[in-house]
Amino acid sequence: MIAMQSRRFAFLAFIFLTLAGSAGWAAPRQAAAEIAKRGWQAFQEGHTTEAKTLLAEAVRITPSQPRYHAALAEIEWSLRDTQGATSHFETAARLDPTNVAVRSRLAQLYQSLDRDLDVVRVLRPPDPQEPMQSAWRFSRGFSLFRLGRLEAARHEFQTLADHPDLQAPANFFLGRIAYTQNHFEEALPYFAKAIRFGNSPSNQELSSYNYDYGLTLFKLGRFAEANEQFTQSTSHNASEPLAWMMRGRCDEELKDYSAAIDAYEESIKIDPKFELSYYHLARLQQRYGDQQRANELFNHLGDLRESDIGEAQIRAEQQAMLKTRGGTPLAHPPSNPVR
Repeated sequence: MIAMQSRRFAFLAFIFLTLAGSAGWAAPRQAAAEIAKRGWQAFQEGHTTEAKTLLAEAVRITPSQPRYHAALAEIEWSLRDTQGATSHFETAARLDPTNVAVRSRLAQLYQSLDRDLDVVRVLRPPDPQEPMQSAWRFSRGFSLFRLGRLEAARHEFQTLADHPDLQAPANFFLGRIAYTQNHFEEALPYFAKAIRFGNSPSNQELSSYNYDYGLTLFKLGRFAEANEQFTQSTSHNASEPLAWMMRGRCDEELKDYSAAIDAYEESIKIDPKFELSYYHLARLQQRYGDQQRANELFNHLGDLRESDIGEAQIRAEQQAMLKTRGGTPLAHPPSNPVR
């Protein structure tokens, strides 16, 4: 009898401790949820320092909750703490690998940090359903392009060439891939489509579309057509010295030396350290313009050699090709990730 009562007492004690333990765990979880809710509200109201403190506390209390890590990452990213944001997005993705929004935001952050291998890794197939499927493919293609994996990038962009929202940037990158491979004739129709589909005042990349189309036409010796594209490029973005320099190069090839001098002058006015435009301008002033101005320009250039100019031209073209951003963002910050 005594043994039976002892066993019953032990069983009841076990039940009591189990229930007490559950209640003990529930209280911190509820507290963390309330703190996280207050933190996100503070973030939405613009109190980022307070928001970061509250979300960090929620993470400390409940480190296994991926939503709190993701919310803290958003706040840290807004504060330009990319190291902290990366760490907490990675934790959120590890805790909930099926969360498409978190993986999309992490890839977007990686891409802004030029961590293209990580972009390809975090956006590995299987792809989510639309609309995120196309966004993943475009971002993978962009990172693959920057990694020099051109055929893999081409495959991604080809699937988007007729996409109603992405056809302009997709065709643009198909053109850039062909250009990079020196297939200039092949690149032309892609650039033409990119400009046709992307011809909108809200498209911040339109000047790059015109510039790269013009550069391809220039490579083919079609200087008048190239000049039209460079002129369009400067009309969309008048502060790009490379486009003004290429206008000068086209005018020079077309023997419009006065226009060429004006374009080179505009280029160095925008960027007083742009030696490539100084060189072309000095040369032209010496032959067709103001000899005194030519001497000033050559003195500025110092001992710059002809071989240096050739290398600088190649670098300038490469820099222009790398200036384009990655197109549309993968994902916007969630309205309330802590729910």
